[in-house]
Amino acid sequence: MHRSNIRIMKMDRNNRTVLMRALYADFCANREAGLPNNHLADFIRKLHEIPPGKLPLDDAEFRLARNSLNHLRNERIAAGGYTDAADAALLKLIRAKPPLWLFG
Repeated sequence: MHRSNIRIMKMDRNNRTVLMRALYADFCANREAGLPNNHLADFIRKLHEIPPGKLPLDDAEFRLARNSLNHLRNERIAAGGYTDAADAALLKLIRAKPPLWLFG
């Protein structure tokens, strides 16, 4: 993993919970469809082990998180529910920036 491909998402407990819920929903959907889940399982495990604060994401994890949150948001819209939590987590994810490397 090259340093320039890493983004840092500022994550509180609520964003972490919503992201885990979105990833798990995609994990279950892939499992039912018979699709591979290794990448989702690894990301869920990483997210579970990291305490709220700053979440480092490579490009693949960023895309997984973005797509999962977008799927959750679309499901909530279709069900006529609120999307506030998914919107907040998606906004935090989109605002994720590469870290500032002073040396190297």
